[in-house]
Amino acid sequence: MTELEKRIFDIVRKIPCGKVMTYGQVALACGNANLARVVGNTMHKNPVPFLELAEQAGFNCADQSPAAVKDFESVPCHRVVNASGRMGANFGLGGSALQAKMLEAEGVEVRGGKVDLKKYGTNGDSDGD
Repeated sequence: MTELEKRIFDIVRKIPCGKVMTYGQVALACGNANLARVVGNTMHKNPVPFLELAEQAGFNCADQSPAAVKDFESVPCHRVVNASGRMGANFGLGGSALQAKMLEAEGVEVRGGKVDLKKYGTNGDSDGD
């Protein structure tokens, strides 16, 4: 894992439950707003996004190796959406429907595959705004 990927995962780990950030916001928090696609690609490298929620939403996490679980433990990549609040079409475990279920389990309202960024968005600051 590269240092940039570690930074991206560290930022995503800090997104509070019930909130989302965009790929661009995560990139900006890394110091370069032009890295939004890198953030998206990094999210795809997370084989075990938030195990408990994924299992509740119907994904079998038992097939994941212990090493993978340790490396990517508690990275809530489901809390990262695109600039308009839409789910990731290629969300790693089962597409946008699974991402929406995982967000809804945390109290985030998803309508038409989209999250209201004014209501549920955060810039990653500790106060949640």
